[in-house]
Amino acid sequence: MKTLIVFFCIALLLMIVFQIAKVRDLAKVLRGPEEIEARNTNMTGIYLLAFGAVFLIATTLSALYFKNWILGYGPHESASAHGARIDTMMAWTLGVTYSVFVLTHILLFYYAYKYRTRKGRKAQYISHNNTLEIVWTGIPAIVMTFLVIGGLDAWNDIMGDVGTDEEILEIEATGQQFFWTMRYPGADGLLGKKDFRLISGSNPLGQDWTDSKNTDDFMNNHVVLPVGQKVRVRITAMDVLHDFYLPQFRVKMDAVPGLPTYFIFTPTKTTKQWRKELSEYAEYQIPDPEDPTKQLWENANFELACAELCGTGHWSMARTVTILEEDEFAQWAADQESFYLTTVRGTKNDPNDGMLFPAEVAQRSAEFLTAANASLETEDDADNTLVLEYVTFETGSAELTELSKYQLDDAVAFLKANTDVYAALRGHTDNVGDPDMNLNLSDARARSVRQYLLDNGITVDRLESEGFGEMMPLEDNSTEEGREANRRTELYISRTLNGAEQLSK
Repeated sequence: MKTLIVFFCIALLLMIVFQIAKVRDLAKVLRGPEEIEARNTNMTGIYLLAFGAVFLIATTLSALYFKNWILGYGPHESASAHGARIDTMMAWTLGVTYSVFVLTHILLFYYAYKYRTRKGRKAQYISHNNTLEIVWTGIPAIVMTFLVIGGLDAWNDIMGDVGTDEEILEIEATGQQFFWTMRYPGADGLLGKKDFRLISGSNPLGQDWTDSKNTDDFMNNHVVLPVGQKVRVRITAMDVLHDFYLPQFRVKMDAVPGLPTYFIFTPTKTTKQWRKELSEYAEYQIPDPEDPTKQLWENANFELACAELCGTGHWSMARTVTILEEDEFAQWAADQESFYLTTVRGTKNDPNDGMLFPAEVAQRSAEFLTAANASLETEDDADNTLVLEYVTFETGSAELTELSKYQLDDAVAFLKANTDVYAALRGHTDNVGDPDMNLNLSDARARSVRQYLLDNGITVDRLESEGFGEMMPLEDNSTEEGREANRRTELYISRTLNGAEQLSK
């Protein structure tokens, strides 16, 4: 029995010793992670301080490096009147947000270090702090108020429409997959009406040809504008959402199908001036990849792009923008041809057959005056014959058509301005029909034109008329085109003869 009690006591002692050792091991384990955690937290705080310093320095240096792109400095300075204001707003906004960014990150990394785990320190629970909440909501609210008010003021000035008495150039930009069509007003300075229901292969924009303002409008694939001129751009789209984006001019506006928008701006630099400015920067003093014989600045162009992902061909929407001096732009615009006059006029799609528009009248008058003056300047009178291309008659008759009066009025004005000039009217026909009848018809038509000139103030001693029938063809009568050319009335003019009766000889 004693042996059993002794054995039991020994076993119990061993168990106690084992448990004490286990408790010591457990205590040792518990003390180890605390020390490790403290050490790790301390190192993390130090690392965060170092990372914060490197991070802020790197972001500051990158902002300085990209400041020209971000804020429009240097070669990326705005080329429009309103653009400088947008760049100033961007600078103020970046200045405020950058200051807050730096301050908050300094505090963030500093607090991560300062309040790292340390022995004997216990975190304090704070439910709220009224002063702190007022500070971090009040100050941002005040700053944002100034930024927002400034932005709204700039928005109202930049996005306001033009006044009725302002002198502007209004053009139209139509986006479609995947190009832009620019429409310009002609000599009248006004864009004609459009209707999407009129869009066809021969009328890509749906212009209403019954609106006379459309008759002198012309189109171009690129943007050409005069410097210093306020421009209003009508912006439309024919298929999907596009965006009219002129980065150098700080112009950006969506082109929405069915909802026309607009943007107003004034270019302040010509393309030549801009290129000269670019030549002063090293990044533009390198060979142009497209033309290695020239430097990059020599071929640089302002850009029109689409700022919406409008499809797989989105990249091909890019177009060039050329800014010219006012006289250069005026000459460029004068050299452009009206879409209506060159493509629609006189075709089955022309709803204005039988009438002339002011632009056509002015163009024909200029052509006639130029040809008449050139004829008189030659030494030999043999080439002083002007074909009155727009003088026509009713079929088989000597009765003048209504449209003939425009060119006859030009002839009257010319003869009144040149009182020393004598004129002879010569009538001609094709070879269809009886020759004697053709001769009589040509003579009657020549006399009809002469009578119109007499009725409008040209004296009888300066005019003569004669018909030649089919005897003097200009073209081959075997074709319709040739016969049409042979049916004509000519005006022969001269200063060297003493009487109108001699001009027809």
